[in-house]
Amino acid sequence: MALSTESIPMRWPAGPLDIARRKNEKGFTADTAEVLGKWLDPATLAVVKGTPVNSLVVSWAEGLPEDAAQQQALKPLIEKGRQAGLDFVGVIEGKADRTAAIAAAKSAGLSAVAMDGDAPASAGIAVIPRNGHTQMRWTANSPVMGVSNGVWPGIPQEMVPTGGPTSLPWVNSNAAVVRIARALAPGKSVWIEFDPPQGAAQPAEAYMLAVADTASFGAGWVISLDDALRADLAANKQPAVDAWKKVTGMVTFFQQNKPAGTYRQTGPLAVVSDFAGPDWFPGEEAVNLLPRVREPYRVIARSRAASASFDGLQAVYYVDQEPPEPLLRQKLIDFAKGGGTLFVPSKWPEPEGSPTEAEPYFLFSLRALGKGRLAVCKADRPNSYDTVEDIQTILSHRNDQLRLYNAPSMNFYCQASAQGEREVIHLLNYSRRPGSDGPLLFVKKPHRRARLVSPELAAPVELQWAPQEAGGAELSLPGIAVYGAVELES
Repeated sequence: MALSTESIPMRWPAGPLDIARRKNEKGFTADTAEVLGKWLDPATLAVVKGTPVNSLVVSWAEGLPEDAAQQQALKPLIEKGRQAGLDFVGVIEGKADRTAAIAAAKSAGLSAVAMDGDAPASAGIAVIPRNGHTQMRWTANSPVMGVSNGVWPGIPQEMVPTGGPTSLPWVNSNAAVVRIARALAPGKSVWIEFDPPQGAAQPAEAYMLAVADTASFGAGWVISLDDALRADLAANKQPAVDAWKKVTGMVTFFQQNKPAGTYRQTGPLAVVSDFAGPDWFPGEEAVNLLPRVREPYRVIARSRAASASFDGLQAVYYVDQEPPEPLLRQKLIDFAKGGGTLFVPSKWPEPEGSPTEAEPYFLFSLRALGKGRLAVCKADRPNSYDTVEDIQTILSHRNDQLRLYNAPSMNFYCQASAQGEREVIHLLNYSRRPGSDGPLLFVKKPHRRARLVSPELAAPVELQWAPQEAGGAELSLPGIAVYGAVELES
């Protein structure tokens, strides 16, 4: 088979190169080396038999003396895997001779190689760009875009407690990077890499969250297991087998429920940026921090903003220090004149409109512009959290279409079908523990039907509407340990 949007990748560490790369790591033992050797055995492919995993990502070349031995040692695994319908992707990194490594990969029957930087002009094999998030090659000629430096999702233990009466706990998530990647390259599959923390076995729920943290936003995690789980799977120990079934069950759930890949993002606020150079940090920080102030949003690449739909938006945050092109600027100004709020950086030239009264502590000065407002940032390098907090305060929760209660460790993400008759609200619990009280979801717009779907439930749960005096209704949800989605039908 060939790599496609249906490819489900898994990191397959095995062989001399992986042993050489890791032997100087703290905690590396002879047992670890033994497991890395065992995973060369074609018999270990039974781990992925009957699962959605169909692409194995192997270490191929790093400019180390072990490169040639690695490629030779992988041959039986590759041959057996290809017979079973598996793709193999070889990672080329470090000081490897890329031309030689690519030629060897093609000869060995790999489906693709993954490497940082720019691909050779005529590789003769698919090349997946594999870069850090600030150097994503979203224009590369590849159906897959790789991001090599994702984060293990959850609530970081060293930062607990971080919440308070009026703030939500900090969570590590790949949502911002994935949403930016999909905005920059909407036609591509996004593979994001991150490894579990080593030194302690991770519970199945941690892996389930890793799957959901990427899949709910339309990307794929390059599944990576900790040493203990790989050792126990190689030994066919039942607790490891049961945990692996839960992980692959989560993958299967997203394969069978694919709104993240086909539905459009919704929210009253759009973040517009090219997410490049000096604009990466403020843009990524805005996208990363808006969930902490419970503000649903859309991400729009600046290169596509002039032709993007602004329907349903209440506000646009134009991030970039460089002024927009004339056509986009006119569209943004027309949006504000029509009743929206346009947030812009301090270097916005010749601000339109007339000054109007605003709270002096705001980072933004407000200007009346037609039926709407232009909000110009007062600082050249404002604090990122203060920026999104002020954006949300100026927009006000009075206009919220959705609110989530009793769920401080949860983030949510909203999507809708093309015609808007169906909506999905993804709910991710970064604590991996259901609360003592189930979450409450306020929905302002009336709907005909609501139900909760989750791999944690034997069957979808029909939700009951509780109308509120001020309008809208609340939905009481059962406890969710990792992931659930509320499906709404108008």
